[in-house]
Amino acid sequence: MLKLEQVSVNYGATCGIDRISLEVREGELVTLIGANGAGKSTTLRAINGLEPLAHGRIVFDGETISGATPAAIIDAGISHCPEGRRVFPQLTVRENLEMGAYRRQDRQRVRRDMEQMFDRFPRLRERVSQVAGTLSGGEQQMLAIARALMSRPRLVMFDEPSLGLAPNIVEQIFALITEIRSEGTTVLLVEQNAYAALEMCDRAYLLENGHIVIEGTAGEMLANQDIRKAYLGG
Repeated sequence: MLKLEQVSVNYGATCGIDRISLEVREGELVTLIGANGAGKSTTLRAINGLEPLAHGRIVFDGETISGATPAAIIDAGISHCPEGRRVFPQLTVRENLEMGAYRRQDRQRVRRDMEQMFDRFPRLRERVSQVAGTLSGGEQQMLAIARALMSRPRLVMFDEPSLGLAPNIVEQIFALITEIRSEGTTVLLVEQNAYAALEMCDRAYLLENGHIVIEGTAGEMLANQDIRKAYLGG
């Protein structure tokens, strides 16, 4: 479904990612692991058109999307749940969800999808008229996930969804991501909690200093002694 072919992104003289190649097959949950600054978030931002490519190309469902606008990439079927949640703090919960569907013309279907989001996230229904900036961290993450789903994506990218959340909320978020995948949406996940990410995924890529250094199935990555020492506590 998604292929990155020798993709590079530069920040001035600094290389964010350097000629990385990866693929995500339809229906998979694929994760990117690695230390802070390894290039994981840059990879997602390159996919959704927020970072221009210095080299390579990105293909989604057989069509080249490198160079496309973020809006066109949403229309193609990719959505992004960003690091730090990035809800619109002065807008209400309902307005944030409406922003997730701003490219859609089928307003009646949008209203039905919003009701489905409220069924999935009852706390959001309770706070539908509350401005998002006053929600708890866990509630904001639920809102960010629901907003990402409002575009009805075929592929959704999650960037550090567990960041800064209490352990019980983290468990709920991971369960939600697994559920989203089980319902047929393909998932590309960036997650600092490498063990949890590998427990959830089908395949994984390890990024170090902008390069993919190891790739494999979840079982292969969990069994790799170098990964266990560096990222899984031995």
